[in-house]
Amino acid sequence: MLNKLCLVSTGGDMSSRGMGNKNTVYVFPYKYKKQVDDFLKAQCNWNLIIYDDKFGKKGFNTNKYYKKLSDTFDVLHDLKIFYSKYDFRTTWELCFFSELVEFEPYEVIDKYKVLAKKPIKIVKTSKKFVKDWFGDRGIDINSSNFVYKVLHNPNLDNNWIFINVKTNDIDNMFNKKEVELYYLNTEIAECYNSWDKKGFSWSKKNLECLIPK
Repeated sequence: MLNKLCLVSTGGDMSSRGMGNKNTVYVFPYKYKKQVDDFLKAQCNWNLIIYDDKFGKKGFNTNKYYKKLSDTFDVLHDLKIFYSKYDFRTTWELCFFSELVEFEPYEVIDKYKVLAKKPIKIVKTSKKFVKDWFGDRGIDINSSNFVYKVLHNPNLDNNWIFINVKTNDIDNMFNKKEVELYYLNTEIAECYNSWDKKGFSWSKKNLECLIPK
Protein backbone atom coordinates (compact mmCIF):
# COMPACT_ATOMS: atom_id res chain seq x y z
CA MET A 1 0.00 0.00 0.00
CA LEU A 2 1.04 3.53 -0.72
CA ASN A 3 3.63 5.14 1.61
CA LYS A 4 2.99 2.92 4.63
CA LEU A 5 6.02 2.78 6.89
CA CYS A 6 7.25 -0.40 8.50
CA LEU A 7 10.20 -1.95 10.30
CA VAL A 8 11.53 -5.15 8.77
CA SER A 9 13.96 -7.53 10.44
CA THR A 10 17.22 -8.14 8.57
CA GLY A 11 19.13 -10.15 11.16
CA GLY A 12 18.82 -11.63 14.64
CA ASP A 13 16.05 -13.48 16.45
CA MET A 14 13.04 -12.12 14.55
CA SER A 15 14.55 -12.53 11.08
CA SER A 16 14.49 -15.44 8.66
CA ARG A 17 17.97 -16.31 9.90
CA GLY A 18 16.89 -16.32 13.53
CA MET A 19 14.19 -18.23 15.38
CA GLY A 20 11.95 -18.68 12.35
CA ASN A 21 12.08 -18.92 8.58
CA LYS A 22 10.46 -15.54 7.82
CA ASN A 23 11.42 -11.94 8.36
CA THR A 24 9.16 -9.93 10.66
CA VAL A 25 7.44 -6.76 9.49
CA TYR A 26 5.96 -4.30 11.98
CA VAL A 27 3.72 -1.68 10.36
CA PHE A 28 3.34 1.49 12.40
CA PRO A 29 1.61 4.90 12.11
CA TYR A 30 3.61 7.70 10.55
CA LYS A 31 3.16 9.81 13.69
CA TYR A 32 5.70 7.56 15.44
CA LYS A 33 8.42 7.98 12.82
CA LYS A 34 10.55 10.23 15.06
CA GLN A 35 10.63 7.60 17.81
CA VAL A 36 11.52 4.95 15.23
CA ASP A 37 14.23 7.21 13.81
CA ASP A 38 15.73 7.64 17.28
CA PHE A 39 15.89 3.88 17.76
CA LEU A 40 17.43 3.22 14.35
CA LYS A 41 20.09 5.87 14.93
CA ALA A 42 20.92 4.31 18.30
CA GLN A 43 21.01 0.85 16.71
CA CYS A 44 23.34 2.10 13.97
CA ASN A 45 25.67 3.77 16.48
CA TRP A 46 25.80 0.61 18.58
CA ASN A 47 26.49 -1.57 15.55
CA LEU A 48 29.35 0.74 14.57
CA ILE A 49 30.87 1.03 18.01
CA ILE A 50 31.20 -2.73 18.54
CA TYR A 51 33.66 -2.80 15.63
CA ASP A 52 35.89 -0.15 17.17
CA ASP A 53 39.32 -1.57 17.95
CA LYS A 54 38.98 -0.23 21.49
CA PHE A 55 35.66 -1.96 22.12
CA GLY A 56 35.77 -4.04 25.32
CA LYS A 57 39.05 -2.59 26.43
CA LYS A 58 39.58 -0.81 29.72
CA GLY A 59 38.72 2.89 29.61
CA PHE A 60 36.50 2.64 26.53
CA ASN A 61 33.02 3.64 27.63
CA THR A 62 30.27 1.87 25.69
CA ASN A 63 27.56 2.34 28.32
CA LYS A 64 26.12 5.51 26.79
CA TYR A 65 25.64 3.79 23.42
CA TYR A 66 24.00 0.75 24.94
CA LYS A 67 21.81 2.88 27.21
CA LYS A 68 20.63 4.96 24.25
CA LEU A 69 19.79 1.78 22.35
CA SER A 70 17.96 0.34 25.34
CA ASP A 71 16.05 3.56 26.09
CA THR A 72 14.89 4.08 22.52
CA PHE A 73 13.87 0.43 22.31
CA ASP A 74 11.79 0.83 25.47
CA VAL A 75 9.97 3.78 23.89
CA LEU A 76 8.94 1.61 20.92
CA HIS A 77 8.01 -1.21 23.29
CA ASP A 78 5.72 1.16 25.22
CA LEU A 79 4.17 2.25 21.92
CA LYS A 80 3.45 -1.43 21.10
CA ILE A 81 5.66 -1.29 18.02
CA PHE A 82 7.99 -3.82 19.61
CA TYR A 83 6.72 -6.66 21.78
CA SER A 84 9.49 -8.69 23.39
CA LYS A 85 13.17 -9.15 24.20
CA TYR A 86 13.54 -10.96 20.89
CA ASP A 87 12.87 -7.70 19.09
CA PHE A 88 15.79 -6.16 20.98
CA ARG A 89 18.04 -8.95 19.74
CA THR A 90 17.12 -8.17 16.13
CA THR A 91 18.50 -5.80 13.51
CA TRP A 92 15.83 -3.62 11.91
CA GLU A 93 15.50 -1.55 8.77
CA LEU A 94 12.97 1.12 7.86
CA CYS A 95 11.16 0.85 4.56
CA PHE A 96 7.89 1.45 2.76
CA PHE A 97 5.40 -1.39 2.73
CA SER A 98 5.52 -1.35 -1.07
CA GLU A 99 9.25 -2.16 -0.98
CA LEU A 100 8.98 -5.39 1.01
CA VAL A 101 9.43 -7.72 -1.94
CA GLU A 102 13.21 -7.75 -1.42
CA PHE A 103 12.71 -9.04 2.13
CA GLU A 104 10.57 -12.08 1.25
CA PRO A 105 9.57 -14.31 2.87
CA TYR A 106 8.07 -12.18 5.65
CA GLU A 107 5.22 -12.03 8.15
CA VAL A 108 3.30 -8.77 8.60
CA ILE A 109 2.11 -7.61 12.02
CA ASP A 110 -0.18 -4.58 11.89
CA LYS A 111 -1.11 -3.84 15.48
CA TYR A 112 -2.40 -0.37 14.63
CA LYS A 113 -4.38 -1.59 11.59
CA VAL A 114 -2.54 0.86 9.37
CA LEU A 115 -3.21 -1.39 6.38
CA ALA A 116 -6.94 -1.59 6.98
CA LYS A 117 -8.80 -0.22 3.99
CA LYS A 118 -10.46 3.13 4.54
CA PRO A 119 -13.82 3.92 2.95
CA ILE A 120 -13.96 5.70 -0.39
CA LYS A 121 -15.74 9.05 -0.05
CA ILE A 122 -17.77 11.33 -2.26
CA VAL A 123 -16.13 14.76 -2.15
CA LYS A 124 -18.20 17.93 -2.29
CA THR A 125 -16.67 19.88 -5.14
CA SER A 126 -17.87 23.14 -6.68
CA LYS A 127 -18.73 23.52 -10.35
CA LYS A 128 -16.10 26.25 -10.50
CA PHE A 129 -13.43 23.74 -9.49
CA VAL A 130 -14.59 21.34 -12.22
CA LYS A 131 -14.65 24.09 -14.85
CA ASP A 132 -11.21 25.34 -13.78
CA TRP A 133 -9.73 21.81 -13.76
CA PHE A 134 -10.84 21.13 -17.33
CA GLY A 135 -10.07 24.70 -18.39
CA ASP A 136 -6.49 24.47 -17.12
CA ARG A 137 -6.13 21.46 -19.41
CA GLY A 138 -7.48 23.16 -22.49
CA ILE A 139 -11.12 22.07 -22.27
CA ASP A 140 -13.64 24.88 -21.89
CA ILE A 141 -16.92 23.76 -20.29
CA ASN A 142 -17.86 27.13 -18.82
CA SER A 143 -20.98 27.39 -20.98
CA SER A 144 -21.84 23.70 -20.76
CA ASN A 145 -24.54 22.08 -18.69
CA PHE A 146 -23.14 19.11 -16.81
CA VAL A 147 -23.62 16.81 -13.83
CA TYR A 148 -20.79 15.19 -11.92
CA LYS A 149 -19.57 13.48 -8.79
CA VAL A 150 -16.04 13.34 -7.36
CA LEU A 151 -14.70 10.37 -5.39
CA HIS A 152 -11.62 10.24 -3.17
CA ASN A 153 -9.84 6.94 -2.48
CA PRO A 154 -7.76 7.48 0.70
CA ASN A 155 -6.05 4.11 0.32
CA LEU A 156 -4.33 5.23 -2.89
CA ASP A 157 -4.70 8.97 -2.26
CA ASN A 158 -6.32 9.62 -5.61
CA ASN A 159 -9.38 11.45 -6.91
CA TRP A 160 -11.76 10.64 -9.74
CA ILE A 161 -14.58 12.56 -11.39
CA PHE A 162 -17.61 11.09 -13.11
CA ILE A 163 -19.08 13.67 -15.46
CA ASN A 164 -21.84 13.90 -18.03
CA VAL A 165 -21.75 17.00 -20.21
CA LYS A 166 -25.27 17.37 -21.50
CA THR A 167 -24.37 19.06 -24.78
CA ASN A 168 -22.34 17.54 -27.60
CA ASP A 169 -19.10 19.40 -28.14
CA ILE A 170 -16.99 18.23 -31.05
CA ASP A 171 -13.98 20.30 -30.01
CA ASN A 172 -14.00 19.02 -26.43
CA MET A 173 -14.98 15.47 -27.39
CA PHE A 174 -17.77 15.11 -24.84
CA ASN A 175 -20.71 12.89 -25.70
CA LYS A 176 -23.98 13.84 -24.04
CA LYS A 177 -25.05 10.19 -24.11
CA GLU A 178 -22.13 9.09 -21.93
CA VAL A 179 -20.90 9.40 -18.36
CA GLU A 180 -17.15 9.78 -18.49
CA LEU A 181 -14.50 9.08 -15.85
CA TYR A 182 -11.40 11.26 -15.44
CA TYR A 183 -8.43 10.92 -13.09
CA LEU A 184 -7.95 14.23 -11.30
CA ASN A 185 -4.41 13.72 -9.97
CA THR A 186 -2.78 14.48 -13.30
CA GLU A 187 -2.01 17.39 -15.60
CA ILE A 188 -3.78 15.69 -18.52
CA ALA A 189 -7.55 15.56 -19.03
CA GLU A 190 -7.95 12.12 -20.57
CA CYS A 191 -11.09 10.02 -20.37
CA TYR A 192 -10.25 6.83 -18.49
CA ASN A 193 -13.56 5.08 -19.17
CA SER A 194 -17.15 5.83 -20.14
CA TRP A 195 -20.63 4.35 -19.79
CA ASP A 196 -23.97 4.80 -21.49
CA LYS A 197 -25.88 7.52 -19.65
CA LYS A 198 -29.14 5.63 -20.03
CA GLY A 199 -29.69 3.57 -16.91
CA PHE A 200 -26.42 4.74 -15.33
CA SER A 201 -26.55 4.74 -11.53
CA TRP A 202 -24.97 7.70 -9.73
CA SER A 203 -25.14 5.87 -6.41
CA LYS A 204 -21.97 5.85 -4.31
CA LYS A 205 -21.99 2.05 -4.30
CA ASN A 206 -21.95 1.88 -8.09
CA LEU A 207 -19.33 4.62 -8.50
CA GLU A 208 -17.03 2.86 -6.04
CA CYS A 209 -17.18 -0.27 -8.15
CA LEU A 210 -16.22 1.64 -11.30
CA ILE A 211 -13.08 3.45 -10.20
CA PRO A 212 -9.73 1.59 -10.51
CA LYS A 213 -8.54 -0.03 -7.29
